[in-house]
Amino acid sequence: MEYVAPISSAIMALVWVVYFQLFFLQYKRNNRPYLVIHHAQDEMPDALCLLVNMGEQPVHVLCVQAIAYPRNGTPKSFTVTEYERVNPAQKDIQQVLRQGPLQPGGYLVLGSFRNIVLGRQSSEEHSGYLLEDFERLEIRAAVIHGPSKFPVGARRLFYFHHQDGTRVYPQNIHTEQLIRRQDLRTVRTWVEDELNPKRTGGQESDYSEQAH
Repeated sequence: MEYVAPISSAIMALVWVVYFQLFFLQYKRNNRPYLVIHHAQDEMPDALCLLVNMGEQPVHVLCVQAIAYPRNGTPKSFTVTEYERVNPAQKDIQQVLRQGPLQPGGYLVLGSFRNIVLGRQSSEEHSGYLLEDFERLEIRAAVIHGPSKFPVGARRLFYFHHQDGTRVYPQNIHTEQLIRRQDLRTVRTWVEDELNPKRTGGQESDYSEQAH
């Protein structure tokens, strides 16, 4: 009988440890960002591409980029995010700029695949190249998630099938989530390439000098 109490206490402690571990894992899972780059409608190049926030917390969209890979030659980088002046009374700023806070379950329309590759006018005459010149397209987004200090990202690869007209297909059914520590540098370079800051690197903005 003298061993019953210690054994009961040990079992109870083990139960509480398991309970708190499950609670922590569930909390961590619920607060993890999850972005979906969604291929809407059909396989036509005029189908829309959406950035969807499937996480439990809002995210702030910093930039969205596209990398188009030609059959021959150097990949071409496009900025999907806009940096233009808008009149808040006349336009939906978020949909125009493709930036800003994105609530849980919310989405941004990034444009059609044709529009992303050929530009706003979607004209092969103005862009100087043809949609048929490209075989793959990578869409990537960098966001700030909740109280996180550093941007996290997501990317998805699509490929073009040009036989009997152009069709757009995803490489697989998943959107890659770049949220691990080893991914932070990759996402940071996306933002730095977009914004061209005077100072680069992993320092938090709170501790970086802003006076000069």
